[in-house]
Amino acid sequence: MKNCNQCNTGFEVTDKDRKFYDCVSPIFGGKKYSIPEPKLCPDCRLQRRLAFRNERNLYHRKSDLSGKEIVSIFAPNKPFKVYDQSEWWSDKWDATEYGRDFDFSRPFSTQLEELYRVVPHISLYTTNIENSYYTNHSINCRNCYLMFGAADDEDCLYGKFMIGCKNSLDGLNLYQCELCYEGVASEGCYDCKYILNSKNCSECIFIEECQNCRHCIGCFGLVNKEYYVFNQFVGKQQFESFQHDFRDLTNGKIERLKTKFEALKNPLPHRYAHIYASENCTGDMIVNSKDCQNCFDIKNSENCKYIAFSPNSLNAHDCCFTAPIGVELCYNCIATLAKWSLATFMVWHSDNAYYSMECHNCSHIFGCVGLNHKKYCVMNKQYSKEEYEKLVARIAGHMQKTGEWGEFLPFQNSVFDYNESIAQEYFPLTREGAIQIGASWRVEDAVNDTKHIPIAIPDNIKDAPDTIVDAVLVCSACGKNYKIIPNELKFYRSTGLPVPKKCPNCRHKARLASVNPLKLWSRNCANCGKPIETSYSPERPEKIYCEECYLKIVY
Repeated sequence: MKNCNQCNTGFEVTDKDRKFYDCVSPIFGGKKYSIPEPKLCPDCRLQRRLAFRNERNLYHRKSDLSGKEIVSIFAPNKPFKVYDQSEWWSDKWDATEYGRDFDFSRPFSTQLEELYRVVPHISLYTTNIENSYYTNHSINCRNCYLMFGAADDEDCLYGKFMIGCKNSLDGLNLYQCELCYEGVASEGCYDCKYILNSKNCSECIFIEECQNCRHCIGCFGLVNKEYYVFNQFVGKQQFESFQHDFRDLTNGKIERLKTKFEALKNPLPHRYAHIYASENCTGDMIVNSKDCQNCFDIKNSENCKYIAFSPNSLNAHDCCFTAPIGVELCYNCIATLAKWSLATFMVWHSDNAYYSMECHNCSHIFGCVGLNHKKYCVMNKQYSKEEYEKLVARIAGHMQKTGEWGEFLPFQNSVFDYNESIAQEYFPLTREGAIQIGASWRVEDAVNDTKHIPIAIPDNIKDAPDTIVDAVLVCSACGKNYKIIPNELKFYRSTGLPVPKKCPNCRHKARLASVNPLKLWSRNCANCGKPIETSYSPERPEKIYCEECYLKIVY
């Protein structure tokens, strides 16, 4: 058992972990540079990686190459260059022009930080989008707005990790859903509102842990059911009468439904984890995987540990956000699509990349930033294969002496402030707490737009005028301004939903709070006493059942 250097929590490094570290330890110049056991616990390692990724904070600024107005994940007061996407990918500049020699009298991370702040950054990360400019980390999206980590979506707004969805709003971890609102961790649903951990359901409101259900309201843990209200069969006629009363969902009706639903579901048995068609796996939201431990939101993966949001991964530890193609033989990586790589951020379609950031289609790079289609580079400087091997061997040895080798980059290396990054979503801190661990903190902009007079938000969508799209609304939770866009108003009118009284960010925070953390605890099944690993902490009041006991009750 070891103690974390940051939080002092005890954590275990197993013999299998050591074998993995040995397997991915690189060989430079004929010498193997072994990766040491981590100094931080799994949570603190994840927190450090997440501090490098900004998903949701968008800013208006000018391109430092052309001067045109752009939207970017980098605030206008950041002291480095930002280029529009088309400019960044063009041949109008060359990242090797920023190349420099390595100084063996100084720590590696300090030199990489200096390089990271002078090489131009790309404004947004989007691919093949149409009418979806206000998105980030998105691919193949059409008519989408404020979508993050999205793929193959159309006419969707305000979502994170929505994949293959259509005409849906306010979602989190949604897959192949259509006409859904406030859906979380669900798949294959149609015309559903306020759903969690449900599959292949349609025309339902407030359901959780349901599969293949239709026409259900306020139900938990049902399978292949129709015309159920609060887990009781009512028949078609009575259901339609009940449904008519909730055709126009005012905020008051929503709160009453929610309160009754919470009272219904809390005493009922909960599944310890959502693991399907998998063998020897622990974590949650795991599909078709094998020998994956402490993993979350993965599929088609094998022999991995501490990975999250990383499908199609093989022999990887401590990696996250590697969709859609995953990683292989990688350690301590985030937003990376690569093989044989260590401590990288935003490195795509590359191999043998070490301690590099925002590099793509590269091979054999070390300490590089912003490269594309390059090989045998160190600190953005080009070398021959022989020179590269000799130099990186010296640098790896130098990092062993400074204690940097094998560890992910420190918080100071991130170009984002802690409360800009998604580390704040999963590991929330105060300004003082962020500074204490070496991260920076962004002072937020003024709360309200004084140029406009805020208006009252109607409780019924029927009372919302067309002009509400021109108005400035004030969030009931945080007091910040937000607006309703025309497509959004059209959706609320077609579904009978009220205009939300909270801003998109506060709604997103509420959805995040509805899912379990990326962490496991040892517990016992509340029915048979069998030991289980679950994302429900022991302090929580829910009755947690192992898979066998849960299925006996549900089916």
